[in-house]
Amino acid sequence: MPDAGTFSPTVAMARNRWRAAEDRLYPTLIADPGSYQRSINAIQAVVTELRKRCTGVDDIIAAEAAPDELIATALPGGSVIPVDLLVGVACGMADREIAADTERRRREAAIEDARAAGRAWVVVAGPEAIEDLTDGRRPELHLASGILVEAAVDPWSGEDPFQLQVTEGGTGTVLVTGSFVDRDEWLAEIARQRAAVEDGTVGG
Repeated sequence: MPDAGTFSPTVAMARNRWRAAEDRLYPTLIADPGSYQRSINAIQAVVTELRKRCTGVDDIIAAEAAPDELIATALPGGSVIPVDLLVGVACGMADREIAADTERRRREAAIEDARAAGRAWVVVAGPEAIEDLTDGRRPELHLASGILVEAAVDPWSGEDPFQLQVTEGGTGTVLVTGSFVDRDEWLAEIARQRAAVEDGTVGG
């Protein structure tokens, strides 16, 4: 589960700060290739220290609040990068790493729970019922074959807002792909492709 504060205004503001720090720092690194590797090493040193201290975004925000102590521990020799930019970029990187690891563990747990319950499919992300998907993506994994049936909706895309892709989970090979204007047609095709996966005829 994500941190209780993951969707709070405080977290949103922090992530905006971290993105702004990246937007400010990276162009200067590209403009000065000679300092690029040193700067990357400094950022990675701070990220490594954050990994030791933090298990979620709230911990990262707390560490950000004491930047001088964080930098002194991570980089005893100091850094030429301005502290606010260095800490902001490192916090953003650490946040994404922790979020990705949390999501990976959540997915693994969902798959194990589905196997234990004897279910044929597990929804990896998104709403449990496909009919409830109105925006974003909903990958569903067929446990026996490892095939993903991924439905997506982009209500702002204009034409063809409903998408479908069937993929071999192990190889990433795309077996089926489609775009739809009509929601009912999209739902019907998802049902057909799920049945094809179960029958072993998908992509044939």
